[in-house]
Formats: sequence, C-alpha cells, structure tokens
Amino acid sequence: MSITPLLGYAAGALTVASYVPQAVRVWRTRKVNDLSYGMFALLVLSCALWTTFGILLESWPIIITNTLAGLLNVAIFTAKIRFHQD
Repeated sequence: MSITPLLGYAAGALTVASYVPQAVRVWRTRKVNDLSYGMFALLVLSCALWTTFGILLESWPIIITNTLAGLLNVAIFTAKIRFHQD
C-alpha cells in the first residue's frame, strides 16, 4: 500500500475525532443555543457531497471520513433542533 491512502486515513481519523467532543458535549449538556443551524446544515450537506465524490472516485479514505463526519454533524444538528430554547 502506498503512503497516499495511509495519509488519507490518518487525516480522516483526525477530522472525525475533532467532531466527537462537540457531539458528546451537546448531548450531555443540552446546551446548543450558541450553535448555528446554518453551519451544521452546510456541514451535513458538504459531507454528503464529499461522500458522493469519494464514491465516484472509489476513494475509501474520502468515503469513510465524510460518512462518519456527516453522521456526527447530523447528531449535533439533531441536538440543536431537539434542545434549542428560544
């Protein structure tokens, strides 16, 4: 295996890991008022597009990273919708 996919997997793992603390925090604290609906909507859409791009290229690092990041962003977005207080 060349170094290119390994680099992609490493970058992907760090990207996905960066969303985990926020997802855990919003579900534990239920404090979501400072989170932006627009930002998480765009992140979910961008992950879906990147996943599609990865599928078309048959690039597993892109597919795995963006599928997992998208799921974490959906979890945060869902928490925002569920726990938001006006």
